[in-house]
Amino acid sequence: MAALEPQYMTILKKVLAERFVPFLPPLLGAARPEDQATKQLSRAFSAFALHKLLNITPKDAAASVVDDFNDKGLDAIHYYAPTETLYLLQAKLKESEQFKQDEAQSFCAGIRLLLKQDFMGFNGNVQNRKAEIEGALDACSRIKLVVSCTGEGVSQSAMDALQLLLDDDDLDEERLDKQVDYYAAADITRDLLAEQAYPPVHTDIALQKHAKVESPRTTYYGIARLADLVALHKDKGKALYERNIRYFLGSSRSDVNKAIKATLRDDPGSFFYLNNGVTAVCDEIDLKGKNPNSGFRKFKVRGLSIINGAQTVASAAEFVNQHPGSNIDDAKVMLTLIKAPADGQFGKRVTKARNHQNPVQMANFASLDENQERLRQEIAHLGFAYHYRPEAAATGPQAISLDEALRVLASRQDDPRYAVWLKSEPARLSNPESTEYQALFPVTLTGVSLVNAVLCHRAIRTLVVDYEQKAAARSQEKLIYRHAIHVITAVMMKRLRQRMGAAAAIDVATIPGLISQPLDQLRQQTFDLGQQRLLGEGPLAYFRNQGSVASFMVDLMETHFALTADPTLPALRNINTPADGYPRKRVIDFLSQRAPQI
Repeated sequence: MAALEPQYMTILKKVLAERFVPFLPPLLGAARPEDQATKQLSRAFSAFALHKLLNITPKDAAASVVDDFNDKGLDAIHYYAPTETLYLLQAKLKESEQFKQDEAQSFCAGIRLLLKQDFMGFNGNVQNRKAEIEGALDACSRIKLVVSCTGEGVSQSAMDALQLLLDDDDLDEERLDKQVDYYAAADITRDLLAEQAYPPVHTDIALQKHAKVESPRTTYYGIARLADLVALHKDKGKALYERNIRYFLGSSRSDVNKAIKATLRDDPGSFFYLNNGVTAVCDEIDLKGKNPNSGFRKFKVRGLSIINGAQTVASAAEFVNQHPGSNIDDAKVMLTLIKAPADGQFGKRVTKARNHQNPVQMANFASLDENQERLRQEIAHLGFAYHYRPEAAATGPQAISLDEALRVLASRQDDPRYAVWLKSEPARLSNPESTEYQALFPVTLTGVSLVNAVLCHRAIRTLVVDYEQKAAARSQEKLIYRHAIHVITAVMMKRLRQRMGAAAAIDVATIPGLISQPLDQLRQQTFDLGQQRLLGEGPLAYFRNQGSVASFMVDLMETHFALTADPTLPALRNINTPADGYPRKRVIDFLSQRAPQI
């Protein structure tokens, strides 16, 4: 079993420090401040596990922690009244170590003492709760053991030690659940991501004059009140469009959205005839009662997601918000409800096929890539907002758009063609079905590495743009900086590889100090090399040519990385075979891997 990945450990510790440590019982022992901080995180992990397993508040979970010296292997004791279950928990916050036999044996020894109500050897945290624990032992119908760990799972010897306890007839405790619950790295990762996920939408939908299609997918379609969908939009927000390719684009950015609002203002009764309708998928659809007066029948839907028509509903909601005295009761839309998991292949096919009312770019369909949602959830824990769906509100230093992510990740590639594509053919990078896009967004890409890359990329570009602005007007120097910006950025990003790969987000204030001197050196080297190469060709044409850029990057990296004397380079320079994935691959890979780290 794999240990918790470093980026999730960083997120977990942040959550523990912010939400659980403030509510923990005071530490009983006197320790150095740095040791206390580590111990508090370890104690808080017990509370985190209870919070996630039982859905209790962080404060209540923290109050259940008894972890300290002389805890007898018991880190938390919690009585969960709804199920009359007493939870006994041991937690280990470790980078990689397994939960081992000696830890399991300590846990078992503490459980035996607790079941005998022998409190003498326990610490003050247990002693202070003696009456409460005695009451829980008397009231509970079940006793559940939980082992929570962040390391590489639980050793077999530890499992065997726990099983010996559960099989011990001498305990004379029938309420002891024979199955230990293990809360491990995969569970922690799932729950951390779930904190940033949009909740599923469960609601009632009313349709008039509805009809049903049985096969191949259960589908209902009929007339819905637009006002009902507006109310749903106000209540559920973005969760309502979780499987759409876009959120609300804003009426100022779309003629279609302007027309929607104009119709609602001038002729709401004709809205049904002028609109393409709304399509939604859902996990379950159940019929409910019918209003004999209006003819509307209710449908109970679970896991609802509007996959086409987001602009219709959101534009109407914006109109109602801007004109609170308006009446859109006469506005109706055709609504199609398809029973199909939105994240399944069929749901994705429907989403792609039906989204053509507003102009659609291939990049919009990146929203169907589940990897993008995982990245959004990870990045949200770091205090940034990743907008991989086009929407109106994607601005500010904490916002990262898909377009920016594409450019940043392209600048991290060793393949020199990406520097050319960024300049001449950026659209090919945004097609989710292309090999270029898939190379940029592998499943191994972490949210923190994307954030770090964005922060480094922004700092580099800011300085390079400043170089261009300060260069003499209409000079070759200015043009070199302007058209070689992707090459300069790609070379400098190679020197920041370790910092971008760290498990914690970079302090953005430190980046300019790190890169200003080496980047200025790279600037001069780029200009000098450009003067040598650009004898009969303009910078624009030169830096749009794949062969020219590959050759330029080889010489620039060799100089900037101080590798001109490396004896391996002459042989590598002469290798350029059609079987290689990109021009000058052998030498470029060699140089890239030897970039001195800042």
